[in-house]
Amino acid sequence: MRNRFHNVLCLSKAKGMDINMAQRKTDRRTIMTKEIIKDAFLELLRDTPYEKITVTALCRQAGITRATFYLHYDNIDDVLNELLDDALRLTEFDAPYPADSAMSAHYIEIEKNLKESDADPDALLPVCQRAADNPKYRILFMDESLSHSIINKLYNMQKTRQIPEIMKTYHVTEWEADKIFLFMLHGNFAVNKSLGWEKNQDWYHMQEIIRNLLRKP
Repeated sequence: MRNRFHNVLCLSKAKGMDINMAQRKTDRRTIMTKEIIKDAFLELLRDTPYEKITVTALCRQAGITRATFYLHYDNIDDVLNELLDDALRLTEFDAPYPADSAMSAHYIEIEKNLKESDADPDALLPVCQRAADNPKYRILFMDESLSHSIINKLYNMQKTRQIPEIMKTYHVTEWEADKIFLFMLHGNFAVNKSLGWEKNQDWYHMQEIIRNLLRKP
């Protein structure tokens, strides 16, 4: 009886190990497949406006079947949302993308000051800029039809920190702070976009001007 119980226990453990191994393999395959799909989406976006990208075209670019696509995503919007999450998540964990070696110490110092000024509501400026600095994701920020989705993501990601800061800095209500935050977010995004998301001398110059404009007297 003891031997039988031991054998059953060993078989159960072996099956459990097999299941865990299969799950790990499935997880790796899922991650790899989703990365292939997202990379293909970014490639298509270089020549095709977002609203014209179809599941068929994406599957062709990724070299997968429609069945495989729908196994991982419900639609094209799901792919976009995950890519935006990936891009904006970098701003929480990664250091800014390396600046051009020709960038002067003056502008590097400006960037440092911008980052250290968490109390200033326009400190959100580097958030979208840092994501756009990454060559892999910059194309997302260049597509006209994606601006609303990106701003929405930025709003939801930053509001819990920015709105209280605006309330404290400008002595306004939460409702008023929310509207001021939206004004700053849309305006800052538009300025960055007009400059092509290039972190150059003009960009740093405008950050100084915006910063001084919004700073409380």
